[in-house]
Amino acid sequence: MKASADYMTPFIKNRPEWGFVGGRISALEEKLLPREFFPSIIEMHHTEDIFQHFQGTLIEDYLDPGISWEDFSAIADECFYDHAVSLREDCPSPVPADLFLIKNDYLNIKSALSGMEGTPFTPGTVSAEKVDSVFSGEYADLPPAFRDRITGAAIDLGELDESLSDIFVDGAYLRHLLLLAEGIDSPLIHGCVRNRVLGHAISSMWRVLRQGRDLKQVVDYLLPLGDENPLIMEMAAAQDPSLWPEMVGGEIGNQLSRALQMPFDEQVSTFELKVENLVVHMASYARLETSGPERVFAFLMAL
Repeated sequence: MKASADYMTPFIKNRPEWGFVGGRISALEEKLLPREFFPSIIEMHHTEDIFQHFQGTLIEDYLDPGISWEDFSAIADECFYDHAVSLREDCPSPVPADLFLIKNDYLNIKSALSGMEGTPFTPGTVSAEKVDSVFSGEYADLPPAFRDRITGAAIDLGELDESLSDIFVDGAYLRHLLLLAEGIDSPLIHGCVRNRVLGHAISSMWRVLRQGRDLKQVVDYLLPLGDENPLIMEMAAAQDPSLWPEMVGGEIGNQLSRALQMPFDEQVSTFELKVENLVVHMASYARLETSGPERVFAFLMAL
């Protein structure tokens, strides 16, 4: 049994070189949606009433007259992307922002591997031109977490079905997160990323298992994932999610156990939400500092 990365109050030191971006975040935080916003919109029946409640928030500038509620998700994504890129430019290190921006890159790579042209998601750190190289089987310009796994194991992505291709890209994304976290001196960010990686790996395996696949035959496409390798292999060998909470242990194991108590069709999505909430809570400790990479990471988690 291996306990997952639990959280505790981390040691956080203020860093003067992060002072400017920390000041920006302090101002931006005043425009975050208040906690009471979401319960209040349940009682609203008109889109105009809902949008009025966005006045004075970060997303206000993105709401053009006549916009429909169906467009809101794309608008929220655009707002997040613009702020992440803008903050990245003011950071001494790009790592805190890149931990969020690379998600779209791997979603675009997944899309390209499935045969879809274009980039359905706004590119984060990998340009649309580099993603397009996937169509010709050229991976040299893609992130090392993706590229090196192909060349090292001589994997032919063209021979993988969509399920195996997806879990391969998931593994590359998670390795990239781990590599980025190693590039910055922050115990808080390290802990958040470890829990995020473990949670994502579990949900990826869970979804593959529900497709009727033998995890023991596909888990290699997800690995390597650093210190989590032994645990991932143990879970794949068990092939039974009801056994996973005890194997995982820690807070992630607790959240997994709670998710298993939900109706079958809601278990995986519930687990993913619980892990996300856990990481948001962990990141909130960044409020203990005035300047540092944790402030950027925590703000983007909350956004």
